[in-house]
Amino acid sequence: MDIISEVRGLLNLSEHYASEVEKNIADRKNDIRAMCFWNLRNRIMITEEILNFYDRSWKGMGVSINDEDLGNEMMERIVTVTKNLFVDVVSTVEKTSKEAVTIYSLEKLKDISMKNSNYMYMRNILSASQELGLIDKAAMEEWDDIMVMRNLVAHNNSMSDRSKKFTISDITISMRPGRMMKGPLNTFLVLSERTITLFYEWLNSIDSSKD
Repeated sequence: MDIISEVRGLLNLSEHYASEVEKNIADRKNDIRAMCFWNLRNRIMITEEILNFYDRSWKGMGVSINDEDLGNEMMERIVTVTKNLFVDVVSTVEKTSKEAVTIYSLEKLKDISMKNSNYMYMRNILSASQELGLIDKAAMEEWDDIMVMRNLVAHNNSMSDRSKKFTISDITISMRPGRMMKGPLNTFLVLSERTITLFYEWLNSIDSSKD
């Protein structure tokens, strides 16, 4: 597993999506839909810089960041850095999703999203999007897992409050009540990639529906 290469892949992916949104979706200067992906790219770059710093420092001790027998303290640093990235990715996407609903002025989407609520939540936006056929069941299930992970990481110190095992892309995450969630070292990078890609696909879908 090459952690830094995965981060660079995320960097390239966010830059690609930013360029695609600028070319095919954005219709105003500093469009928040494109800026979302540029902001994500900058945040991923910070993660890459931190991990590169660790790698250089550890090599002085004869250890590489990609060593299979990396010590627990070193692995914890990687998890902390990539976990913080994941939380920031979801928060950035969440903020932009609310702004995007306003830009498109899709009354049905906005009305359904705010049904029985005075505030627009991303989960409600996604549920409304599924109801209107903007995302399918499989995408909604992925979004649900991502939101659960974000909430447990951000508000429960990665301690699970339920029993569940789910797979996103090629990783499996196990949960047991009262225990830390378990997954491979690149778990939060994979979750970040899926969040970015799913959001790009949602933007494309909602943009196509405006006509």
